[in-house]
Amino acid sequence: MDVRAFGSVYGQTASLPYSSGFGVAPGAGRKDFPACRAVFIQADANANKLYLAVELTDAPGQIASAYNLQGDQLIPISCTAIVSGNAPGVFVLY
Repeated sequence: MDVRAFGSVYGQTASLPYSSGFGVAPGAGRKDFPACRAVFIQADANANKLYLAVELTDAPGQIASAYNLQGDQLIPISCTAIVSGNAPGVFVLY
């Protein structure tokens, strides 16, 4: 089924699988990388609420923070840096 929007016709597609990525420890300091498609946040052993600060792809130099995150959560966000956070690990996915 095609979707009509903005004067054009767009083909409906399924979401693409993530094909690669790498792990980051947010507490180790800022980590810059090319724009990603999503991040996966690992849960900590005590199931605490987590926070993560990133630099969004479309807002270079500006830091966006998210608080009260659940662990083991996939967040479909495009960012170019993990700035800080208290999660035990974050996987940057492409």
